[in-house]
Amino acid sequence: MVILITGCRSGFGLRTAVTAALRGHTVYAGLRDLTTAGRLREAAEGLPVHPVQLDVTDATQREAVVSAILDTHGRLDALINNAGIILGGSLEMLSEDEVRRVFEVNVFAVWALIQAVLPAMRGVGSGAIINISSASGRIALPGLGAYASSKFALEGMTESLRHEVAPFGIRVALIEPGPYKTDMMVRNRAISRNADRPDNPYAPYTARAEDVFQRSRSSHGDPQDVADRIVSLLDRAAFPLRHPMGLSAKARLAFVRMAPFALWEALLRYVLTPR
Repeated sequence: MVILITGCRSGFGLRTAVTAALRGHTVYAGLRDLTTAGRLREAAEGLPVHPVQLDVTDATQREAVVSAILDTHGRLDALINNAGIILGGSLEMLSEDEVRRVFEVNVFAVWALIQAVLPAMRGVGSGAIINISSASGRIALPGLGAYASSKFALEGMTESLRHEVAPFGIRVALIEPGPYKTDMMVRNRAISRNADRPDNPYAPYTARAEDVFQRSRSSHGDPQDVADRIVSLLDRAAFPLRHPMGLSAKARLAFVRMAPFALWEALLRYVLTPR
């Protein structure tokens, strides 16, 4: 298979690129800044992994990468939309440009890349599109409203897409990880610029949530598990739409599915109320 993966500097993207190449696939690994390809090149040494310049929010770069792959191989078998960012902060304190940036990366860029690859996939009557969502795309947590909103949007878009392209032999799936040991949880996890304002009424709650997050980091999962799941889907003729990943995500989803929302709400309030 010829595969395009976005957000391959580290984490799920890097692991998926290497794992796919080890399984014999040809991988084009997108990076927002090609000068940061050092870790990828080292991990993929000797493998058919080709780092490419791809800021997913740049229409020119999206078109150039997809066109180059099609010109070289005559096909593009799979698109894995992994690039994403997290923004923390209470919704009242967010700035419009911050929210728009989250949606540009997590939603609109994904839609644009899907639109770019579908004609080629429809032309051969096959293909796979795997979007990396989050448990936050099904359960919204306080302080992550912008991120959760973008992932809820991605979930709806992907579900609709699955119905639309199934008649053309194109498979579609969502990966829904909970917390994992990736740069998404560190380097790509930004806090709203207004969070430090002295008049921020949510500051004690934000600090409490950050404390809970930091104390839970040792239990975050191994990103290789997610990479293995993604690559395993590529060889399947059919697969379910949603794939929750990690104990935290599965436990939260099971809890809200079986318990009344009021109970989940009370639990969150207890955990996140400043002590």
